Amino acid sequence: MTDSKPLGAVADDDEDEIVRRARGGDRRAFDRLVAIHMKQVWSTVWRILRDRSDTEDVVQESFVTAFRSLAGFRGESKFSTWLHRIAVTRALNHRERAEEKLRRASDPIEAVAERASASTASPLHALEAKELMRRLADCLERLPAAWRAVLALRDAEDHPYEAIAGILGIELGTVRSRLARARASLKSCVEGGRT
Repeated sequence: MTDSKPLGAVADDDEDEIVRRARGGDRRAFDRLVAIHMKQVWSTVWRILRDRSDTEDVVQESFVTAFRSLAGFRGESKFSTWLHRIAVTRALNHRERAEEKLRRASDPIEAVAERASASTASPLHALEAKELMRRLADCLERLPAAWRAVLALRDAEDHPYEAIAGILGIELGTVRSRLARARASLKSCVEGGRT
């Protein structure tokens, strides 16, 4: 069976048609889905992992998983929600494995941070800003991965609560609860570091 319109004539906003073609084995259609969603998936995964190499790996794994699982996509949610669920799950799993490795590592994080800050010199205000950013990063690292995911999707990516619930596969109330706890914990942590 041939499609009535060539893929090039299908607008990006007609995602259902592109998904239908990709599910039918059209590799170019899937490549188009990748192009449409790459920036947002990359940004979401980056905000969870904060490492370029890890982000590249997880984003690639996410799209490969989506391609292999496309036949199982039933269209009960938007394709973007389904794809983000895959990416966030992979990022959280990757983060969990990395944290486990870090816990077993012999070089404590504090020693690495001290060496990094000792190797740079800058004016006082730049040092204060750098210290605040370091403190914020440290506080983010201490948050449970599930809280970081909600923060990344809401505060950094500006997804609506309903979309976050769909991406993470959790209830709307759980999204609100995790977000409130994450924000309160982050604020307390950052303010606790002020002298």
